[in-house]
Amino acid sequence: MAPKVLYTTRISPAGRAVEITAKILGLELDIKFVDLAKREHLTEEFLKMNPLHTIPVIIDEDVPLYDSHAIIIYLVSKYAKDDKLYPKDLVTQARINAMLHLESGVLFSRIRGLLSPVVYLGCAELPQDKVDGIYDAYNLVEGSLQSDFLVGNTLTLADISCCTSLCLLNTVFPVDAGKCPKLIAYLKRLEQVVPDYHEFNTVRAEEAYTFFKLKLEENKKKSAASQ
Repeated sequence: MAPKVLYTTRISPAGRAVEITAKILGLELDIKFVDLAKREHLTEEFLKMNPLHTIPVIIDEDVPLYDSHAIIIYLVSKYAKDDKLYPKDLVTQARINAMLHLESGVLFSRIRGLLSPVVYLGCAELPQDKVDGIYDAYNLVEGSLQSDFLVGNTLTLADISCCTSLCLLNTVFPVDAGKCPKLIAYLKRLEQVVPDYHEFNTVRAEEAYTFFKLKLEENKKKSAASQ
């Protein structure tokens, strides 16, 4: 089987969710890193693959697919040997889908809302309401953890998708164990069951955090110099 081509970045939570899913399924990926700073996601070639100009994009049998949530459901539906990651039971699927929407609409959205102004707009301060929003997101996940995992007692696509954003958020703004004990236990549990968790999540979250800190300090110096 020819490898699927994945367009992503090392630190993209969405891209890492696709990489983790492919790893579990035993799929080979030909990874091509997109330089967002050079606007490679806005080239004519990239826009033909994904008119929304987002990452990740995967090419499977010459067909481009985009949005990490759509991609991981597609990969599991087509290549998984069983339905453990995305059970055929419609109620379970609906619950997993709800968590995928939580990841895109809350977790990743709040990452982007906080980090993008620093990375792309030169902001030198972190708005407190954005920071508060991240801790509110932790509370939402804490309340959603009614079992060992987000949906039931085994790993599903809900966990694979959410864990990448949660790891990055926790690296930048650590979860308070006193307020969210179930979330802390959940993150530790994921370290044991997600393949190559350290590389996919811990290492790359640290890379993202280092990049973010350097950019924030650079912005602060520029702001101070202009005053």
